[in-house]
Amino acid sequence: MGFQKDFDELLNNIITDYKNQFPDADTSQGSLIFIKSACIASALWGLYKYQDWISKQIFPDTADTEALEHHAWVWGLTRTYGETDTAYLARLLDHIRRPPAGGNKYDYVKWALEIDNVAAAYCFPLAQGLGTVDIVIVANEATTGSEVPTQALKDEVKAYIDDVRPVTASIIRVLGPTIINQDVSMTVTGINLNKTQIASDVKAYMKTLIPGQTLYKSKLIQIAMDNNADNVTVTTPTADVTAQNYEMIRPGVIDVV
Repeated sequence: MGFQKDFDELLNNIITDYKNQFPDADTSQGSLIFIKSACIASALWGLYKYQDWISKQIFPDTADTEALEHHAWVWGLTRTYGETDTAYLARLLDHIRRPPAGGNKYDYVKWALEIDNVAAAYCFPLAQGLGTVDIVIVANEATTGSEVPTQALKDEVKAYIDDVRPVTASIIRVLGPTIINQDVSMTVTGINLNKTQIASDVKAYMKTLIPGQTLYKSKLIQIAMDNNADNVTVTTPTADVTAQNYEMIRPGVIDVV
């Protein structure tokens, strides 16, 4: 935010002030004035650093963990078990940008994410007709060992949502995603290729796909080209892989040769 000044800039400013006030004074390195100026500059540099840190705590997107948790507390959000700062911030920003609105689809997502071990949630209004809502939840794989939620987790989410949702919603279903394990086979050529990195990046990309999102062959090719491939042939899949609303594509066997 422009608060920070480095030590040399501060020292030069202080010595310049001395010279303006006492033109004949010895301000050379090692002189008493220089030493005192360096001490003052060091103290000021610390204050500037602290001021810069304070300015970052004012806003949730630059705040450290403790300040972020205070921002979230003000808005009534508590951290769920195993939730990272990044995920916690995303929930907070979504809450600020989309405040509670009487039970719209964003509210159902927020409610689901307030339960421990829910990593993501997706709402499908009117899925079974008027007054019905389907919520697909993805479990926190790091804490549960799987992205597919257990029945106990689905029941917990449903019980919580039933307690806070509008009474006008007559049927609520909490579901887990149907996982589609998709193999990928590709042949690549080029100089300085890292086939292991290509396979890793393909897996990482596929792990970002949400329920209903399509796996594009062109994206697989682009990943390989970003890793120095000059020519890429994708034999599996033979075409884009389309997932339905409740289906989520995940990496199967990834073969890069």
